[in-house]
Amino acid sequence: MKKYVVDASVVLVGLLESRADLVEKVKNVFKSSAEGKVKLLSSQFLKIEAANGIRFNERNETKARKLFEGFFDLPIKFVELNESLYDQSLQTSYDLGTTVYDTSYHILAKTQNAIFLTCDEDYYKKAKSLGDIELIR
Repeated sequence: MKKYVVDASVVLVGLLESRADLVEKVKNVFKSSAEGKVKLLSSQFLKIEAANGIRFNERNETKARKLFEGFFDLPIKFVELNESLYDQSLQTSYDLGTTVYDTSYHILAKTQNAIFLTCDEDYYKKAKSLGDIELIR
């Protein structure tokens, strides 16, 4: 089964429907996972990133809470990074000039024999040479 690691950019596009050009593609990824066609993984850090993204994109607290509840219904298995993966993420972020946040998802994908799916075009441009990454566009 094909495995993907998703980051906050993917989750927030799906939940907030903030980018009309990508919403359907992202929802199809979640649907494929729910149907057992692909497996979605992410780091535990995604939970706080999703909460923060919802907080600063939805002014209405009641709606924000419902969106966050919906986040936990997404078919994503959360994986804890170990010290070595954090170290690799830090080193790679320096090499690429990116955030440790973004790089950690990519490193996780590489260690899980998965593809890192992102909607973050800036990160993709800097990191595509590492392989194991797809930009949803």
